[in-house]
Order: sequence, then structure tokens, then C-alpha cells
Amino acid sequence: MWTTSIALPVSNIESQDAAGFVQEDRDYQSGIPANVLDATRNDVLLANSSGYTADVIMEIEAAAYGGQGYFIDEATGDVYDIRRTFRKNYSNRIQLTGELREHGKI
Repeated sequence: MWTTSIALPVSNIESQDAAGFVQEDRDYQSGIPANVLDATRNDVLLANSSGYTADVIMEIEAAAYGGQGYFIDEATGDVYDIRRTFRKNYSNRIQLTGELREHGKI
């Protein structure tokens, strides 16, 4: 049973406005079912030693993930940078360890 959903970026469309400035429009694949997992002690220690914090771990189907650098939690609207991915042997699911992105940071 899935507990929440996330959105992953799939493309970046660049266009120019009338003044010639480049505008970026991102397209997202939304509604990807996900489970929120508890960060274990090992996850927290690995994150701290690598210089980031493990704010959330999302588990999704591995086929939906294509190496993106961040995801959006659709329940809260928060953006998380993906700092670590983990896939168990012979599993169809992948775990994304996310660090909460500061507001206004691209």
C-alpha cells in the first residue's frame, strides 16, 4: 500500500520571451506512488559523514526513476535533493534519500 506520491522532473524546456530573456519551463511526471520510510541510524550516520542530512527516504518503483537530481513531495510541496539511491538485489523498488532544499534555492 502506497502512502503518498511524488513528482519527478522529466524535461526542461527553454524558451525566450519578447525581451530575449531565456525562460525555463520544467515538465514533471506527477502522481508517482511512494512510501515514506524511517531513516535508520546507519542512514543518518552515512549522511552526516557525507556532509548532508537524511530528511526523508522515499521508496518508489525503480522503473519510474531515471537518475533525476530531485523530487517533489506532492503532499507537502517540499522539494528534496536526492543525495543517495539504494536498490536491494532483485527488487523492483528503489529508495531515494532526500535532503530538504532551502526555499528559493534552485
